[in-house]
Amino acid sequence: MSAQDLQTYGYRWIVLLLYFFANVVSNMLWTTYAPITSLAMEFYGVDEFYIILISLMFLIVYIPITFLASWLIDKYDFKVGAGFGAVFMGVFGFLRYIADDNYVLALIFSIGIAIAQPFLLNTITKLSANWFPNKERTTATGISLIATSIGVALGMIATPILVIGINFRSMLLIYGILALISSLLFLIFAKNKPPTPPSTNLTTERVFMFEGLRLLFSNRNFMIFASIFFLTMGVFNMIMTYIELIVIPRGYDSIFAGILGMVLILGGITGTIIMALLSDILNKRKIIMIISLFIATVSLLVFSFTSDELLLLTSGFFFGFGLMGAGPLALEYAVDATKPVPEASSNGILMMVGSLGGIVLIISLENVKISGDYFPALIIQTVLLAFSFILAFFAKEFKVRGD
Repeated sequence: MSAQDLQTYGYRWIVLLLYFFANVVSNMLWTTYAPITSLAMEFYGVDEFYIILISLMFLIVYIPITFLASWLIDKYDFKVGAGFGAVFMGVFGFLRYIADDNYVLALIFSIGIAIAQPFLLNTITKLSANWFPNKERTTATGISLIATSIGVALGMIATPILVIGINFRSMLLIYGILALISSLLFLIFAKNKPPTPPSTNLTTERVFMFEGLRLLFSNRNFMIFASIFFLTMGVFNMIMTYIELIVIPRGYDSIFAGILGMVLILGGITGTIIMALLSDILNKRKIIMIISLFIATVSLLVFSFTSDELLLLTSGFFFGFGLMGAGPLALEYAVDATKPVPEASSNGILMMVGSLGGIVLIISLENVKISGDYFPALIIQTVLLAFSFILAFFAKEFKVRGD
């Protein structure tokens, strides 16, 4: 197909918006308990570990399900894969309200929501490839990732407000209704792809899933970015899971934990937009990734040492800016570096190793604290981010052709 035959459709923004909404709600459901760990312990009548386990299950479930999700997306394309995730998210999001204060049912239904996440998140680069021209691809991927950030931010700030201002059950009902609405809107109005492709730079050659995995794990540049994703997403997931427990020893409460989480995510949203736009304008990924990781590392170092409210909020903002800003760069870099491997496979493996990193750090750093303060754990994570920063220098830069 020649460049003259290419056409972009305004409906691409509608599809992106529907996908955006579903991912926002999915991540609100994931982070529901992080800023209200102590209140959830009281509501369900369980110890701290069991509340953390709910968030941890999202990361654990991602690992085996990502292979099924990537296979389904590669075989049946964007709408079927993401639609499957939307259905699971909507149904089990509402069922968690039905569970009421039964912890076992709440955990089971949360696992149902967790199953939905790989089908939604592994379609990020597939949506960009199906609907957007090359010059907008990283920006579209960044917007999709912002949905994850906004969902986490809303979960962090809205959950304690709803629980304290109304009650726990009402919060679960509101989230359940949002899950059903976002699921139905996506299923009814989202489309798989436009009538004609948006770019000449399409991966027409495809490989089977297991051959694709072999190519991914034998690709040096992909393995470098997979290692970076493992460490950075592990740090992010650990901090967001323990955020209330991190700030309480420093003299703050659940409300401040929610505010800090929201500020961190707002920084992530800002960083994602700015870094994705810079990448598309400059047609570069590696150097912007390096800058993002440097900002995240320095910010986490400041965050680790301070108890000052303003410094916590400021360093939290720039930590999110750098760490989340690197996300779309890594996903699109992986697509460029691993062709003809399908987008969902490289996307899914990166998301999977990010979840694995979260599991490893959440479990291994659970008791790395002094008198209840997670300062030692934060320093270890700062060192890990510094290592990621250095590692990024060893990756090759890939330039994307114009449309």
